[in-house]
Amino acid sequence: MQPNQTVATPMQADQWVQDERELKRQKRKQSNRESATRSRLRKQADCEELQARVEALNSENHSLRDELQRLSDECGSEYNSIKDELPRFFGPEAVSKLDAHLPS
Repeated sequence: MQPNQTVATPMQADQWVQDERELKRQKRKQSNRESATRSRLRKQADCEELQARVEALNSENHSLRDELQRLSDECGSEYNSIKDELPRFFGPEAVSKLDAHLPS
């Protein structure tokens, strides 16, 4: 045996094994903490992305409703103009026939 070497007693070997287990446990806990942090960040990013999508869809919905209203107003004006011209081309009963075929 060399002068600087010591023989490990069974008690020292047990302590070394316990220290190794504790070190592995600490590493595992740290790894789990980091994984949980990454998971929370991913979840937050997903929520932010969904919120942005909701806002974009709400904006698109508003634009489409505005366009629908504009077209509806435009068609209503055209309908009234056509309805005013019907008697001239097809006689007075044409308007009453048209009104009878349209839903209320």
